[in-house]
Amino acid sequence: MRRLISATLFLLATALVPAAPPEYQVLAPQGIPVEFAFRSLQPGEAVLAELKDSSLLKQVTIQINDRSYVLNGKETGKKSFAIIGLDVDLKPQPLSVGLRAAKPDGTEQSYQEELLIEPKEFQKRSFRISEEMLVPPPAEQERVKREQELVAAVYDVITPEWLGTGSFLAPLSDREAFSNFGQRRIYNKLHTSVHQGVDIPAPWGTPIRASNSGRVVLASHLYLSGITVIIDHGRGVFSIYCHLSKPLVKRGESIARGAILGKVGNTGRSTGPHLHWGIRIFDSRVDPFSLVSLPLE
Repeated sequence: MRRLISATLFLLATALVPAAPPEYQVLAPQGIPVEFAFRSLQPGEAVLAELKDSSLLKQVTIQINDRSYVLNGKETGKKSFAIIGLDVDLKPQPLSVGLRAAKPDGTEQSYQEELLIEPKEFQKRSFRISEEMLVPPPAEQERVKREQELVAAVYDVITPEWLGTGSFLAPLSDREAFSNFGQRRIYNKLHTSVHQGVDIPAPWGTPIRASNSGRVVLASHLYLSGITVIIDHGRGVFSIYCHLSKPLVKRGESIARGAILGKVGNTGRSTGPHLHWGIRIFDSRVDPFSLVSLPLE
């Protein structure tokens, strides 16, 4: 059975779903105890898929394009969930979601849903900067290439278990962030890029907190992003912290939610003290605040 669902239509038509807090919405497909929670169904958003009654099913597999997410039943006292990323460049379209439910008696049942990805207009901004800042000098280009390969290798290693603790928090909770996630940037009228995180201005040396617990998988000084820390939270979710003045963690360390990982700086390609904070879910780049809004407690 195929159905086209938008958040608005669903919320109008399903009185049986409990009212969600205002920061997120909920979709519950018929016939299977899985709920999807999200801030919006738009490019650059995170979606929480949770198995609500694990006693009824042994396992639920969610298939979106070529990516599978597995929700295991019988996890006493634990949420059985997956976090799905809607990439910043995802086109508005009906997104096909396959669900395969495995029951304790060994039988399986398949469902097909479609989530309607709605359009989103991102900001556009032109910048005028020195060519030296825009294009690394020849002597540094090999370094930039090596560092890009290093970061790609970090994201390729997926930890199957969840390392996080509760919901995500903002690393500078008392500071207001620019609303520049997904901003389409044009440099010197020629070079274009998409801003893959949010910038949070703060004084030099301000402590930065880990947005959730996990394992530090990168703590290095990179040419473009400056002193950079990446935390692996498990299940394909990574948080990224850039332009630090000083790191206070090392690669391989475990870190607790809210622990200090470094201090705000202006290293790399940066024009003033601030934190660039990003979230990556497998290959998808999402607005970090869309993850903060999800009910992971």
